[in-house]
Amino acid sequence: MSAAAKRRAKQLQKRRENSNSSDAVSSRLASLLNDGELDETTAYEALQLAQSLVRKSVKSGDGARLMEVARTVTTKLLSGNNSLLLGMASQLLLETADAMLEVRLEVNEKNLNEFYKMDEMFANGLDALPARDAIQDKLRCKYLAKALRWTDLMGTVRFGELKMHSALASAMWNAGDQAESISHSAFAEEPEVINERLSSVDKKGEKDLLLCRAVLTFLTAENLRDANALSDAFIKSDGRNFEKLATEFFAKEKKIKSFVIFCTSVLGIVEREQKAGALYTWLLGKFQGYLQRFPELLPFTSRIGQIYFNIQPPPSMLKQMESMMAMMGGMGGMGGLPPGMMMPGGF
Repeated sequence: MSAAAKRRAKQLQKRRENSNSSDAVSSRLASLLNDGELDETTAYEALQLAQSLVRKSVKSGDGARLMEVARTVTTKLLSGNNSLLLGMASQLLLETADAMLEVRLEVNEKNLNEFYKMDEMFANGLDALPARDAIQDKLRCKYLAKALRWTDLMGTVRFGELKMHSALASAMWNAGDQAESISHSAFAEEPEVINERLSSVDKKGEKDLLLCRAVLTFLTAENLRDANALSDAFIKSDGRNFEKLATEFFAKEKKIKSFVIFCTSVLGIVEREQKAGALYTWLLGKFQGYLQRFPELLPFTSRIGQIYFNIQPPPSMLKQMESMMAMMGGMGGMGGLPPGMMMPGGF
């Protein structure tokens, strides 16, 4: 037998062994899933077997098998009343979200719906708990961010699927990351949802800052329609005298500036012709003190200047803008305001 023939024989033997191994794992997993409700011991074994099959699916490039295993085992883990199995489900969803990108799974209606159903079951399990589980809330954010990145890189929708942004926004709001949540709701094109969530924020300064972030996010995504819808709805429902706030904003003697007037002024300038770039630069200077206090807004204002007025950002801002663009596609962390940063008072 030639050396090439021997190598071929060894490869075929290894494939048969791998196939037999996969068949044994699949058979054991099927047995566990068909034996009634899982307890912690059998659930852990099922999780280990499922993770093994997910890894094998990645190696073989079998996306259909990957989703079948994830759907079947996740459904089983979440179908009972044992809240301890939620943690196992989140582990499997995290690994599945990574695998979907590794295997270059097609972003189509079938695969999206399967993932959405698994996430819906997990979210319902979290909602059924007597108290929020902060760890599982954050893990849900993590696997949704990975899934969003999959839709951004493998799909056709700019910045990723809107429904995935919406699910991530809801998860982040529950996890307490209001700033990132608002941005993802903006990418999901949800001005009504944003306004409703803002109405639940008690501190006016915090609420105004979140509104500003939302409007700037809409503008960064070149979505003037929803930026206008949100600002109009907010002003209508808030009840403050915004004409007075606008007068005070542009008065030299007033040091306290309103985030609401700032972001609506940016929106008004953007809707003008491109020659309004000088006016935009002047407005940024007027609000510079606040932008320095809340530097997470600077990448948005720099990107807006670049998109609408061809104002190139300084080199020092490029890295922050890259991070912001990555966040749009699901690579953002659980950021928000730096710890200990005080919110401005109500305006």
